[in-house]
Amino acid sequence: MDRRIAATQAGRVSGVSADGVSRWLGIPYAQAGRFAAPVAVPAWEGARDASSMGPQCPQMYGNSAKRARLSPPDFDENCLTLNIYVPEGRPDGERLPVYVWIHGGAFVAGSGNPYDGSGIARDGGIIVVTINYRLGVLGFVNFGAALDDPSIPSNLGLRDQIAALQWVQHNIAAFGGDPSRVTIGGQSAGSMSVSLLLHAPDARGLFQQAIMQSGAVSLVHGRSRSEAIARDYVAALGLGKVGSPDVRSLPLSHLFEAQAAVGAANPGTVPAAPWLDGDLVPGSLEALHKAQAAPVPLLAGATGLEIRLFELMPGEILPTSWSALEALLERQLGAEAMQKIVAAYPRTAAGRRALASDVAFAMPTRHFADRHATHSPTWFYRFDYAHPIAGATHGLDLTLTWPMRGLRAALARGGPMSGRRAALGRRMTDHIAHFVRHGAPADGWPCYEATGGQTMVFNLEDRIASCPDAERWRAWRGRDVGVALA
Repeated sequence: MDRRIAATQAGRVSGVSADGVSRWLGIPYAQAGRFAAPVAVPAWEGARDASSMGPQCPQMYGNSAKRARLSPPDFDENCLTLNIYVPEGRPDGERLPVYVWIHGGAFVAGSGNPYDGSGIARDGGIIVVTINYRLGVLGFVNFGAALDDPSIPSNLGLRDQIAALQWVQHNIAAFGGDPSRVTIGGQSAGSMSVSLLLHAPDARGLFQQAIMQSGAVSLVHGRSRSEAIARDYVAALGLGKVGSPDVRSLPLSHLFEAQAAVGAANPGTVPAAPWLDGDLVPGSLEALHKAQAAPVPLLAGATGLEIRLFELMPGEILPTSWSALEALLERQLGAEAMQKIVAAYPRTAAGRRALASDVAFAMPTRHFADRHATHSPTWFYRFDYAHPIAGATHGLDLTLTWPMRGLRAALARGGPMSGRRAALGRRMTDHIAHFVRHGAPADGWPCYEATGGQTMVFNLEDRIASCPDAERWRAWRGRDVGVALA
């Protein structure tokens, strides 16, 4: 491997080059004390080694503290790093467009590290940046309100994402990138993050295009809900009393034990998620719907059977039963609207799964596209390729668009990455790269507008559909619910 040196504002970084791609890994884009806003990293001397990934942020999926991943060097609170993949062979002086990927994981787990951007960078002629941001109790709990402590900012994980985008603006030119041609993209919690960044004034001008895969403003918390959940954390940690410890000084393990307890006490929702704070983002779903998102080209969509993954996983992260879904709809939309929506779904297992998928992912994403298409170019898709057991479930699209190798990956995608399955993955990544380069997907994908509902349906053979699932869409009438908005 050959070494590659680039000069950032904080100092030089030494990456590696192989297989037609230069990689700089584990570059710190910011630093932050516990429950503090991210700030610039101090400058360093010499060339910092950037040939290996930085640590992932501490995290835990589910409600068992035994599953928490907290130990260095693989996991560490000093985790605000990013990875850069640059294709070699570009003409001297050419500035390449940039694709910043925001990973998913229900806001409590995940990392940008497993997403190897080498292939799409090399084949698509773009620069790929993957980022880490604070998760769970460290990134998405409203401690400032619950402890009446204004020194703890809201939505720290989102603030990390903005800090990463600011770093890209200031430094990506050193790697051959064009800071005026940045696309942000993400899946699941990453997609919901993108939907919030499109409404965050502090993020305006930091990107020029956006991609949303499976999720809009749906798993986020309303302000009152965020405060109630934060009070649960305060109680679990024994805080807020005279003589109680400062939340910043608690052992990391105690914080994640509290996350497990709060998750168990609040089934059917995410125990730590962004909230509509009225500061970084609008203060309510109504205010967000009235506000215009950043006027940039948008590519958005969802899978055909999102909820199946959550039926197969342990725990009760999202509502999946008829009773839970009906209660959620009635609580947030009223009995009449609930009945009209539920009537659009057959009273079968397939109908229940369709409703649960629409509640959590598909309809919020489509409604976001409906609103966005009124002012900016928008393209919409549905991913219908089906796993033999899980169907077209949440996250299955990632197994075709990011390199995942080995037996486990083959089982996750429903077979080896070859033949028609591989061809589908290439078509999807070609559209993504074309969108990053040109602000539109490749030929054959018509622009979306709500009345026509032109949708690219991805499968082993793609097709264009006009307003698929029209009866369900009409029943919703543009209304959204969120599992923790009320």
